[in-house]
Amino acid sequence: MKTKLVLLASASLAVMLGAAAPAMAQSTALETPKPETASDQNANPATPGPSAQEGATDDGEIVVTGLRRSLESAQAVKRNSDGIVDAIVAEDIGKLPDTFASAALARVTGVQVTRGGGEAAGVQVRGLPDISTTYNGREIFTAEGRFVQIQDFPAGTVAALEVYKSGTANLIEGGIGGQINVRGRRPFDFQGFELSGSLNGVSWEQSGDLSWNGNLLVSNRWDTGIGEMGLLVNASYVGINFLDSTREQSLVIGTTNEGNAPGAAGVRFPDAQGLFYGYGDRFRPSANAAFQWRPTPELEIYVDGLFQGYRGKDENRFLFFPIFGGPDFRLSNVTVRPGTNIAQSATVTGANAPDGYYGAAQGKTDTYQVGGGATWKQGGLQLSADVAYTDSKYTFELNNIDHAFRSSPVRDVIFEVDGNDGGPSLSFRNFDVTDPANFISRGFFQENLVVTGKDIQARADAQYEFDGGFIKRIQAGIRYNDRDATRDRGSLYIFNLPAGIPLTALPVDIQSTRPGFDYNNAWPVRTFAAIPADSIRENLPAIRAFYGAPEGQPAFNPTENFNANEKSYAAYAQVKYGLDLSSNITLDGLIGLRAVKTQTTISGFVQDNSTNPATFSPITAKNDYVDYLPNASARFGIGSEVQLRLNYTQTRTRPNFFDLNPTLTVGPPVNIPPECATSPTLPQCAPNSNLRFISGGNPNLRPLTSDNYDVSLEWYFSRSGSLTGALFRRDADGFISRIEQVGVDVGYGPSRLNLPVNTGKTRFQGAEVGFTSFLDFAGIPEWARGFGIQANATYIDSKGDLNAALASAPNVAGQRVRFNGVSEWAGNIVGLYEKPFFSARLAYNYRSDFVQYYSQEPLDTGADGSLRTRGVVEKGRGQLDFSTTVTPVPNVTFAFDVVNVLGNPLRRYREFNDAGDEYARQILYLERTYSLGVRFRF
Repeated sequence: MKTKLVLLASASLAVMLGAAAPAMAQSTALETPKPETASDQNANPATPGPSAQEGATDDGEIVVTGLRRSLESAQAVKRNSDGIVDAIVAEDIGKLPDTFASAALARVTGVQVTRGGGEAAGVQVRGLPDISTTYNGREIFTAEGRFVQIQDFPAGTVAALEVYKSGTANLIEGGIGGQINVRGRRPFDFQGFELSGSLNGVSWEQSGDLSWNGNLLVSNRWDTGIGEMGLLVNASYVGINFLDSTREQSLVIGTTNEGNAPGAAGVRFPDAQGLFYGYGDRFRPSANAAFQWRPTPELEIYVDGLFQGYRGKDENRFLFFPIFGGPDFRLSNVTVRPGTNIAQSATVTGANAPDGYYGAAQGKTDTYQVGGGATWKQGGLQLSADVAYTDSKYTFELNNIDHAFRSSPVRDVIFEVDGNDGGPSLSFRNFDVTDPANFISRGFFQENLVVTGKDIQARADAQYEFDGGFIKRIQAGIRYNDRDATRDRGSLYIFNLPAGIPLTALPVDIQSTRPGFDYNNAWPVRTFAAIPADSIRENLPAIRAFYGAPEGQPAFNPTENFNANEKSYAAYAQVKYGLDLSSNITLDGLIGLRAVKTQTTISGFVQDNSTNPATFSPITAKNDYVDYLPNASARFGIGSEVQLRLNYTQTRTRPNFFDLNPTLTVGPPVNIPPECATSPTLPQCAPNSNLRFISGGNPNLRPLTSDNYDVSLEWYFSRSGSLTGALFRRDADGFISRIEQVGVDVGYGPSRLNLPVNTGKTRFQGAEVGFTSFLDFAGIPEWARGFGIQANATYIDSKGDLNAALASAPNVAGQRVRFNGVSEWAGNIVGLYEKPFFSARLAYNYRSDFVQYYSQEPLDTGADGSLRTRGVVEKGRGQLDFSTTVTPVPNVTFAFDVVNVLGNPLRRYREFNDAGDEYARQILYLERTYSLGVRFRF
């Protein structure tokens, strides 16, 4: 709170100084060549961004392109922004520094991503996953979600990615973690006609497949009798054919006894192992078009549209090997880690039969956005208006055939392989897992999901730039948004294990899987009999008939569906101030306030299972609230190269529609056991042990809020060289977590209520440092001036209240624990070399350990006998990527890229006792890819 008061007081003092002092023109100490600031771009969607190509200058200055130009443009955005902003600018048409837009964000200071499925996802900004996303300054989302999937943007359609770490009043509200603006190209970005494209073939090492990525852009501008016009069309296609291979173990840690392990009682061991192959055949088509018309120098009118698509066919194959069973279950040949009671290896006999599933999943996304507007400038006055319509739909279908081994073979297991990436290993004795005759059917599962989202958004903005004086600019604006979201889901499961039907009796093909684990041989069982996903899809009518399932997809379940409408009304005002404090020091900044009124209506059903049959009743809930989001900043320019920023902002994120769903499932009252009449002190007779169970959503959830503090010191010693550092703190409140409340009455008498609720406070604080430079120094030979380096590091200390549902001694409700998904350390180091004929980039990205999730597991107790809450921790991992280009003739470039050069696996572990001993949960091997392609530009 003190920090906030100091910053607001500093800004207020600056206003008073300006009012009392003579008006002075602001010096140019902070000025640098810039085509556009990031905040201007987001405030006014009509304004074009940085030009993708600089024209020749009158004095014959050499045109800067490629990697160096990309770094210069990104640095100009950061330096001239009114807030804390980092950017990645495409080095050339159709080529961001990384293949996927989401992967490129991992290079940004303070940004962390998760990897899997052949791409990067799960973007977090300074530890916070709750971000808002915009496209050319307009809000954009996928289906019923609050933000767009960044990986749905092929790199070929992106001009720049702008990461706003601190907000300003003119930015669209919506993310406590910040905002990511994806900037597309427009025809006035180019001097005239532009034809460019790329084609890449990508080889996927584990899947053994080849995919194609392509991009084509055509743009032109003309002088006509009614002004200048421009038209741009850009289309892109990105293919993914991955195979992720996983060795895993159960989170349940058992203990041997003399009955199941004679001579080795008291040894701890994971009670199951598993093998998972996740194969995906996916592609993302994308297209955008833009029209600009400038009838006069003061007026610009524009219309643009975007299409994003996703098409995915996934094939999931899982084997589960229990290390538990009935009276015949035994562990023999047990070895332990030296000096412990922790199992290292054993031979398993008489355990329950292994089982698993063959899954055929397919998903499809179509997102459309079309919008238009105008900007009028006259002197210092600028007026702009923009309106847009978004329509997004995601469908998902899953069909799983569950199987089991016909018998339980003897197997030799290793719980932690020495070296070799760690994790489990397993081999069978006298059992052929490639023989279909060794498998029987266990069941058939179907899922059908359809989610949609639509909105109409409109905004109007005005600003006035003053020629001199303390007040430099006044901004004000309004925005309206009308958002709809729907969700429909149905599922059906048919269990037939007791029938013992051979897998070969099913109307499908059976063949051996392609082996995974190309980078590791620790798991001998690498291939097994399986039903191909295409065979499941092609034979669905026959499969349904075989299991006695109804024809067609399963019916939607009313309790899993909702219809939502949300209207928001926003208005803001913001002042930019500035003055010279001395001949060498300047001060400028912003003071603003954004007010947002939100009205939400969401409908669902209540399912009452206390009746026979169950009854369904419609339910509708409404919510109405207002947020006031202030911002204040001060930027001190010290000389022509250094600036110091102080920022304070308030941000908030609305709850997801799924969590707001008022739908409830009400269970019947639980009968009091007969023995309670004579023995009321038994555990099962406690007052709250026999309550009916109610679960569902919570329409009364409040938005997540955050108070944000930033201090940044930046030194720009050349057009592409900088050294920057920042301190930040986020005090967030209201993260949503599902907990169980006992004895609550919501109209059905005292019940056990399982709903999402707003939990306690979470603190994120840390530091960032970044350095970028080419060797443009005196005395450096010309050939060496092509070398450059980018390096950054981020430290985050995140603490939050432990979910009350997981509270147990010594972990109690309100205890501060590490926040899920946040690494303490993350960083990048990139080596660059660029000359007109040749360029290369070697990039290393690292993030340290982080907690994937917290859980309580059976048998996981402490010395006092109570259950423990512990986290599954993903170990620190680095990824090395390499790219190089050769330009033998002007306008044609050949490129070669390798992603995940080292092939390091994701390694997830979990402690299972108070001493901190751990077993591997999962060892996951991601794809390594090789890409060869050509780019052209005319």
